[in-house]
Amino acid sequence: MYTVENFVAAAEKYEASDIHLTTGEHPRLRIKGKLRTIGADGAALTEDTIANIMQATLSEGQKERCLKLFKANGSADYSYEVSLGGKPLRYRVQVYRFMGKLSIAMRRIRYDIPTFEQLHLPPIYQSVMGNAEQKGIIIVGGETGSGKSSTLAAMLGQLGKRPDKHIVTIEDPIEFVFRDIKSLIHQREMGLDFPDYGEALRAVLREDPNIIMVGEMRDAETVHATIKAAETGHLVLTSLHTSTAAWTFSRILNFFKEAEHDAVRINLSYNLLAIMNQMLVPSEQSSVGLVPATEVFINTPAVRQYLREKEKESQLSDAIKEGHDGMHSFNMSLARLINEGHIGITQAKAYSHNPQELEMLVKVTNVTV
Repeated sequence: MYTVENFVAAAEKYEASDIHLTTGEHPRLRIKGKLRTIGADGAALTEDTIANIMQATLSEGQKERCLKLFKANGSADYSYEVSLGGKPLRYRVQVYRFMGKLSIAMRRIRYDIPTFEQLHLPPIYQSVMGNAEQKGIIIVGGETGSGKSSTLAAMLGQLGKRPDKHIVTIEDPIEFVFRDIKSLIHQREMGLDFPDYGEALRAVLREDPNIIMVGEMRDAETVHATIKAAETGHLVLTSLHTSTAAWTFSRILNFFKEAEHDAVRINLSYNLLAIMNQMLVPSEQSSVGLVPATEVFINTPAVRQYLREKEKESQLSDAIKEGHDGMHSFNMSLARLINEGHIGITQAKAYSHNPQELEMLVKVTNVTV
C-alpha cells in the first residue's frame, strides 16, 4: 500500500515541486514544471489510500479544524512536516474533492529562505526592498504555482537582516518558517492563532509591528485592513491571484462597490509602493530548472496619476512598458530570458500575453530588466 513517505521519497529523488494524488488515478509528480506519472501499471490510488494519507499528514493540532473545513467546504489547507533520512522537509497540503473524488495536492516548501539571486529575480526586486524604513504596500501577483510564496519569503529574509524590526506574518497555512534572522518575527496561522484574516489584521496593529506580511488579500475587508495598516505607518507585503500588474490593480477595485472606487484609487495612489507579478517558465539550462518571467510596476510620483484617475487607468500597461525606474512588462522580461539563453522564442511566445509584440521586441538587442 502507498504511504505518504513513498511519495515524499520519490519527490526528493526526482526533485519534484509538487505531488498530486487523486482517487482512481496514478500518482503524479511535477518535475521541472511538467507533470509525470509514477507507479506501476494498474497501481491507481484508492480513496482509502488517500484518506489514510490525509490522516497521516495532519497533526493533532490541525485535525479538528481541517476536517471541519473539509466537511463544510470540500477542501482544506494545512502544512505538513516530515523527516527523510534525517533531512527535515515541509509541504503545503490541500485536500479537496474533484467530481466527488478525494484528492491531495502537496507543494514542497524549502526549509532555507531563498534569496532573490537563487530565485533568479531581476535586480529591481532587491532595489525595492533596499529601504527597510519605507511604508506602504507591496503586492506580489501571479497565478497558482507562480512562486509568490517564495518571493514573499525572499523579501522577508532581506528585511529580517535588521535587528530593530518586528515582523508579523498572517498566513493560511504558514509556509516558510523563519528561524535564523535578526528581526523579531511572529508567524501567525489561521485556525491555530486566529479565526479569520479580518480579525488577525485588526489585532496586528496592536502588536507593535514594523512590517506585516499578509499571505493573501482575499476580500474587501482584507484590502481595507491592508490599506489601513499602510496608512498607519507600516510596510505591508501581500499577494494576489492575478496574471498582470494592471489586472492586479483592477482586481483590488473589483473587491469594492463602484461608489467606493474613487476613494480606493486615492488610497492606493498614496500607499501602494509596487506591484510585482510573475510566472514560472522552464529554463533550457539543465542546471537551473524554473525561472521567473516578471512584470513590475513602481508607484513613483510620475505615474501616480494612472492609479488616481479612472480615465488614465487603461494607460497603466503603457506606463509599465516605458521601462522607467525599473518597471518592465512580461514581454520585456521574456525577451531578457531569451537573450540569457533560458528559453527560446517559440517557448516565450507560448507564455506571452502578446506574442506579436514580443516577436518585435526580441529584435532589439541588449534588452535589460
